[in-house]
Amino acid sequence: MTTLSFLLSVFTSSSCFPSSSSLSHSPISVSQLYAGKMLLTSDSACDSENIVLIQKLGTWRCLVNLEVTRDYNCRYNVAERPSCYCCGELHTYIELGTLCTKFCKREDMQTQQPRVGQQPIIELPFNWGDGPDRVEL
Repeated sequence: MTTLSFLLSVFTSSSCFPSSSSLSHSPISVSQLYAGKMLLTSDSACDSENIVLIQKLGTWRCLVNLEVTRDYNCRYNVAERPSCYCCGELHTYIELGTLCTKFCKREDMQTQQPRVGQQPIIELPFNWGDGPDRVEL
């Protein structure tokens, strides 16, 4: 196995979705993770392909663009999750576990530049002014 193949298998493995700290069970609210990136479905800036059901809020919301919508679906849609990988960074917090800062679709992996370490989609937790305990690509 080449080094690149090994690294890609690590980054695209289920380790990006740690069972003990899955974001679907995260104490961080969806509103906080996507602060400033959710619109009402009636908003004139809303594109219908970016409307998702925010189950934790019990309502439909419009996300600001397709990149945010992909991240949301990868993060919270269990059926969508296997087709995704962590293309951001993995931030580990003592209280919150491991969070991926951005998810991408595996089918787009060949065209992603860079494939990992991309700018975060989510708003990172405040963590009382401290950064994460560990950051990984």
